[in-house]
Amino acid sequence: MPSAYQTATTKAATAKVAAGVKQLTRAKQQLQKAPQATYLYNDRTANVGYQDYFDESKSIAAIAVIFPGFFLFIAVLITFTTISRMIEKNRREIGLMRALGYTKGFISMKYVIYSILAGILGSIAGGVLGTLTLPKFIFSMLSNNNLTHYVGVIPWAFIVEALVAGLIATLGSAAVVLIINLREKPTELMRERAPKAGKRILLERIKPLWNRMNFNQKVSYRNLFRYKTRMIMTIVGIAGCTGLMLAGFGIRDSVNDLIPDQFNQVQHYQGIVTLSDADKRVHDPNIKAQTAAMVQSITVSPTKGTKRNATVTMVAPKTPTKLNDYVSLTSTQTGQSEKLTNQGVIITEKLATDMHAKKGSLLSAKLGNKLLKVKVAGVTKNYAGHYLYMTPKYFNQVSTTTYSPTSHLLKLKSESASQRQKTSRNLLKQSGVMNVTYPRYASSSLGTVGLSSVVLIFIALSAALGLVVLYNLTNVNISERMRELSTIKVLGFYDNEVTAYVARENVVLTLAGIVFGWGIGLILHHFIMIKAQTGAILFPLTVHYPGYIWSAVLTACFSLAVGVITHYKLKHIDMLDSLAASE
Repeated sequence: MPSAYQTATTKAATAKVAAGVKQLTRAKQQLQKAPQATYLYNDRTANVGYQDYFDESKSIAAIAVIFPGFFLFIAVLITFTTISRMIEKNRREIGLMRALGYTKGFISMKYVIYSILAGILGSIAGGVLGTLTLPKFIFSMLSNNNLTHYVGVIPWAFIVEALVAGLIATLGSAAVVLIINLREKPTELMRERAPKAGKRILLERIKPLWNRMNFNQKVSYRNLFRYKTRMIMTIVGIAGCTGLMLAGFGIRDSVNDLIPDQFNQVQHYQGIVTLSDADKRVHDPNIKAQTAAMVQSITVSPTKGTKRNATVTMVAPKTPTKLNDYVSLTSTQTGQSEKLTNQGVIITEKLATDMHAKKGSLLSAKLGNKLLKVKVAGVTKNYAGHYLYMTPKYFNQVSTTTYSPTSHLLKLKSESASQRQKTSRNLLKQSGVMNVTYPRYASSSLGTVGLSSVVLIFIALSAALGLVVLYNLTNVNISERMRELSTIKVLGFYDNEVTAYVARENVVLTLAGIVFGWGIGLILHHFIMIKAQTGAILFPLTVHYPGYIWSAVLTACFSLAVGVITHYKLKHIDMLDSLAASE
């Protein structure tokens, strides 16, 4: 029989257990009533700093596809000219060796080895030096708080491609010229190649213009058209360099115009105030005008086809007729002003491109946990960000929830930094104000800061290439016409007149190259900027007049510098040796 003490202890323990069970039951009930936790998983692409870097990298990659190709083309042109001239200069030596019984293969070996060494050493040195310096320099311009450690990688595949291109330029040009020369007889090779005969040119048929030219001008224009190959190569070389420079200036203009065009031509409001009750107006002396609107971040995807998603800002103004005072909706097809209707939504141009959408297309828009099916009623111009505009009535048609504005769009009297901060502090003190943002001044995340700086590198390299092209082609021109220039010096031409004799042709070719270069630069610029469009950015295709001027002025300065160097070379021509060289 248990004692009275044991019975009391058992009852006390049972009571404690029962009380604990009741507490656990109440806690479980309270836990069930509590809202369920929502867990979000974000990868590093959700980090603004990483995304900025990736967007800028993609834009620079688009530029890197075009610029090296043009650099390589100009380099191949110059290399071909240099190697060809070297072999042409040794025609007598080649003819003498042929006459002495040397085989064509043995004679060719000297130039083949020279071409191979030049191609291999130049390609490897330039490739390795470029990959060790330029990427690190560009990375330092793009680096941010998230990416600060540079890890260099030598892209051997690209170096091999450059090596192959270099060998094609050097070895290919040598092979072509050797095949042409070695077909001739040794006696023909040992004789100086006869100069090209002069011909009547098109300008001679324009009598009013031709008759007003002096003798020196007529000779210069005849020489230009007599050496057509050299003329074409010079124009192409100068046009390529001018085009590269103009494309570089155009890229800088497009990048710099992105934010001003977005917030001057498209969006005319400066601030957005998020409110718990958007029907309530906010007050501040700096506010010029305001209008209520539903501003929400939504996820848009096509109803069929590609599964690509885009984060879009939905703007539904409470008074649609007032929207044009805050946002300019301009049709991409007609260029006319678009108006919101109850028949569909208006989306921005880059969003339409990404979603493969056009007028009449259906899109899926996810707002929170709700999925909306919307019809595209128009596409409007926009440069930064994805936007979707609709009327309150259309929102009520496609959504199960009732339209309710969330924000006010603000137009400010003063946009200075101090005034914006003062306005923000004042608004945040007012009841119902949850947040104040200024989109224009929060747009540093558009991924264009480093791109503008990198473009300056390409402009400088293009300018340097232009100098090399002009110097090389002018040297070839003088070496090919040494007997001609010596002859006119013997006939009594002064040094300045001999220089003008050559420089006059260079001026005409430079001007022609600049004009053609502008056309090439515009095509390059449009192609690069279309390829460089990443994320929600659509670059304006603008090239300002200083770009044309600077590309022309730099090319003209290089031509002038080469002309000065040429003048001193022409002053020291040994006339007797030049005239007796073929005897």
